[in-house]
Amino acid sequence: MDYRRANRAYLYMILATIGLVIVLSLWYLNGGAEISILMNNVLSEAVVLIPALAAVLYSGEKLSVLIPFRKLQAKSVFFIVIYVITLFPLVAFVNSVSMLFVENTVTAISDDVLAMPMWVMLLSIGILGPLVEEVVFRGVILQSYQRTGRIVGSIVLSSILFGMMHMNFNQFAYGAVMGVMLALLYEATGTVLASFIAHAVFNTIEVIMMFANSDAIDEATELANDYIGELGGTATAIIYHAYLFLAAVMFTTLAVLIVRKISDLEGRKEFLVNIPHTRKQGYKLVTIPLIIAMVIAVAFMFFSAGII
Repeated sequence: MDYRRANRAYLYMILATIGLVIVLSLWYLNGGAEISILMNNVLSEAVVLIPALAAVLYSGEKLSVLIPFRKLQAKSVFFIVIYVITLFPLVAFVNSVSMLFVENTVTAISDDVLAMPMWVMLLSIGILGPLVEEVVFRGVILQSYQRTGRIVGSIVLSSILFGMMHMNFNQFAYGAVMGVMLALLYEATGTVLASFIAHAVFNTIEVIMMFANSDAIDEATELANDYIGELGGTATAIIYHAYLFLAAVMFTTLAVLIVRKISDLEGRKEFLVNIPHTRKQGYKLVTIPLIIAMVIAVAFMFFSAGII
């Protein structure tokens, strides 16, 4: 499947997502029963997966080609888990910066998450979400883009689209960054299984922490607010973000070394190292349908944030 069809599929994903929001809003306005966060997650993933799979099937291409799954060495799986742990400081830093401007979306829905059994949320957020998103973004979209020879551009653009698909500025920020790191992991292994494992481990850890530390987080937030009030909000915020930045730099450097190690284990180190020098075929990744999709998504995010 070529990049043009992938871009049209992404437009359909955005339109389907907004359509789902409108349908649910009308449902609630007409007195419909509240839909659980589990069902909301399932529907949200469905409107992303269906257009992508439909585009692949319409193109006549085999799913196994665009969504490569192959076995990993046991050592690689071990290093993938370590890789995920080293990414938390980076995500925390990007998340904290975004929270200077917009609301933390995960915190806003934490009560709904905690109202469900933990095992249900582990299946929904820890398994289903990562599986669908990796199949679509590190599978269908990234693979379609890479056929142009623009590997770096494919990684960056597919990651931006991945972040944008969350339809809010907070998750867009750290989603795009996480998308790049997951794409690098795919390039290091040549299989979507690797990025799925990483994504699933990351989400699973977050769900477990949310359930295990809900009271502790509330207490820590209250103490932090008191501390900031005593020392001065601006000065404390600068120190806090400087600390997160340094931690992010150190641990992300370690993550890069780990992904190189994984590529060596999987026999793809030479490919990973030579990505910046990959020969391009002259195609442009951005098309009119993609521009339309991105404009609609950004407008929706502004609207949701109450900016317009």
